Amino acid sequence: MDAPRTLIVEDEFAVAMELEDHLDALGYRVVDHVMTGRDAVERAADTVPDLILMDVHLDGPMDGVEAARHIRAAHPVPIVFVTAYSDDETLQRVADTAAVGYVVKPFDERELYATLEVALQTHALQQDVARANDALRELLDGLRDGVALVDADGDLLFVNDPAARLLDTAPEQAAGRPWWQVLTVHADAQATLREWMEAPRSDRAPVRVSLRTDDGASYRVDVEVRPDPRDEARRILVLHDVTEVHALRRLLDDQDRFHDLVGQSAPMQDAFQQIQSVAGVKTTVLIQGETGTGKELAARAIHDESPRADGPFVPVNCAALHPDLAGSRLFGHRKGAFTGATDDREGFFEAADGGTLFLDEIGDVPLDTQRQLLRVFEEEAVTRLGETESRPVDVRIVAATHRNLDEEVEADRFRQDLLYRIRIARVTLPPLRNRQSDLPLLVRTFLREIRARTGAEVTQVSDAALRHLLDYDWPGNVRELRNALEAALIRASGTVLRVDDLPPELRETSSDPPRSSDNTAERIRAALAQTNGNRTDAADLLGISRATLYRRLDEYDIE
Repeated sequence: MDAPRTLIVEDEFAVAMELEDHLDALGYRVVDHVMTGRDAVERAADTVPDLILMDVHLDGPMDGVEAARHIRAAHPVPIVFVTAYSDDETLQRVADTAAVGYVVKPFDERELYATLEVALQTHALQQDVARANDALRELLDGLRDGVALVDADGDLLFVNDPAARLLDTAPEQAAGRPWWQVLTVHADAQATLREWMEAPRSDRAPVRVSLRTDDGASYRVDVEVRPDPRDEARRILVLHDVTEVHALRRLLDDQDRFHDLVGQSAPMQDAFQQIQSVAGVKTTVLIQGETGTGKELAARAIHDESPRADGPFVPVNCAALHPDLAGSRLFGHRKGAFTGATDDREGFFEAADGGTLFLDEIGDVPLDTQRQLLRVFEEEAVTRLGETESRPVDVRIVAATHRNLDEEVEADRFRQDLLYRIRIARVTLPPLRNRQSDLPLLVRTFLREIRARTGAEVTQVSDAALRHLLDYDWPGNVRELRNALEAALIRASGTVLRVDDLPPELRETSSDPPRSSDNTAERIRAALAQTNGNRTDAADLLGISRATLYRRLDEYDIE
């Protein structure tokens, strides 16, 4: 191996000569000896040595520590400091330059040799690590998925190029910032991600978020939280860009799907038209429907179809608000406004400024908070608890309830003036029992989504199992259907979902037709949809004769 080329920086000539003698004896090659920090910077650039021996205290405006900083900024050369001082301040200044060695005068040749060899080996290892990191970064930058490394304090350590594109930032600008300041998503998604950052599990489904850049680009992204196998305190965020998949699904299901709502029945097509008609205006909308019919999905569709789609969508479950804290959560509060108010906090109205605020189960809002809501609606401004000055807010309100608000007004549990204010425009979502012709489509849709999330093998539902699904009244509506199918897929073995896989309440349903004529017509439409219009198969699925099916087709005017 060639002798290491060494530059000596020492302002005492005798000491420099002594160092040179030692280096010659140890087999090192001295390329030059300079006496000032400025000369050291210039000669390091000219000669690019393998090693520099640098005196800490040099005459002139630039001492050895400052010279080392300049050199290290331009060349990754190992530097060993030489000094007669070993006080804490000197040691700290030396350490700040990422030096790889430190020799105290007078010199012992054996100690000098050991220090120089360790310095060269350390530098070689550092270069190997740097090359490995560069290769890893190049590999990560070449991935389709975004990757971000988060330290124990929640600060970003690394962001690859795909993640930087989705987050609308540069990797170097993201590093050192808290992840939640860079990954700006709606409050519910951020709360879920915060929870998972505390205790990640590999079996959790990704969080679907929407990201928008300053140039107007919009992305649908699935965010996963994974532990870092190299450090249990760190986390890895994986960002899957599913924008094209989402757009393709929207294209393929255009007739049966409106945003994330699914249905081809007349009641659902009517609901889609209602949503489109109210989306383009700022007026308040009241979504009515039983629990589980998809009111939040409808609210999101209204937001995404509106001119406010680039703004925030903030969903609030009013039924979950504590009566004593409802005003604080909605309108915000000032520090010290009440016991436990330890800092200033914005409310949901301010969080939704420029976008849409979805007040789910608005019928559960306390009466005193209803009065404040009405004032905010009328003045388009909020006053935080503990303050007197109002803050203007530009918010589109979409409310929802499963209650009969007229009956709530009669019972003095809901303000009539607030009711008039929130139901200027209305959207009504039908219960699943009134659109059972959508059930086969919903089953296929949910099976596909659950398979993608859980890895289940089920691809179809047996006729007997589907008959039980059609016979059931679905008091929990679409939400209950999704949960029932997920529970069934956990029990199922093989590719076909059978009756024995269904939850008990579904297995015990009677095959007798429902009493309601509307429900009977819906069951017939669902059976025809499942069998692609084959009437013989539809009659078998319904458990009736072909003659009975024909009579009912005529009776309910079903083509």
